[in-house]
Amino acid sequence: MRVIPLHLDDPSDYSCVCYWVLGENNTATDRNTLIDTGSSHPDNLAYFLREMARLPKGIGKRSVEQVVLTHGHFDHVGGLEGLDRQFGPDTYAWLPAGRRHRPIRDRLPLRVGDQDGLLLHTPGHSEDSVCLFLPESGTLFSGDTLYRITDHLGAYPKAYVATLERLAGLEVRTIYPGHGHPIADHAGAFIRTCLDNVHQSLIQD
Repeated sequence: MRVIPLHLDDPSDYSCVCYWVLGENNTATDRNTLIDTGSSHPDNLAYFLREMARLPKGIGKRSVEQVVLTHGHFDHVGGLEGLDRQFGPDTYAWLPAGRRHRPIRDRLPLRVGDQDGLLLHTPGHSEDSVCLFLPESGTLFSGDTLYRITDHLGAYPKAYVATLERLAGLEVRTIYPGHGHPIADHAGAFIRTCLDNVHQSLIQD
C-alpha cells in the first residue's frame, strides 16, 4: 500500500491533510482512494491533479475511484465538487455527499488500495465522524477524531469517550490524522494517553 499525503501549503487557506491511497503494484483489484478532499480553495484541485500525475495508478484506472469523507466540515469536503467532475468517484460518507454517494454503516467493509478496511462510526468531534481502519497494516485514517490531548482541562461528550475507548482497543500501528503529521511511533500508546487524559477531564452528557 502507498499512502501519499496531499496538502497545499497556503497560509491563506485552511484545509485538512488528504491522503491518496494506492496499491503497491497497481493491480486490477486495487481501489485508488482519496481520504477527504480538502477545502474549496481554487488551487487545490490543480495541485491534486499535478501530484496525481506523478505516480502510476494502474492501466486504465482513474486516479480517484472512491472518496472517503471522515466528516462534513468545510476543510474536509470542500474539494469534492471538483473531484466529482474530474473523476466521478463513489463517495463514502456518513451523511449524503457527492454525485455517487455510498452510505456508511458502522464496520462497513471497504477495499482501499490493496488492503481490506473497515469504516467505523466514531462520533465526538462531530456526529458524522468516521475513521477508516486497515487491520492488515494497523493503519488508521482518523480525520479530526484524534488529536493530541495532554491535560485534564477540557470537557468531552460521552460519545467521544466511547470513541476513544473503541480506538484504543484496535491494533493501531500508524495514524494518519486530518491535521499534522502521521504518527508512526507508538501510535497505540498515543491513543491510550489521550484516553487517560480524557477520563480525568469533565465528561458531559
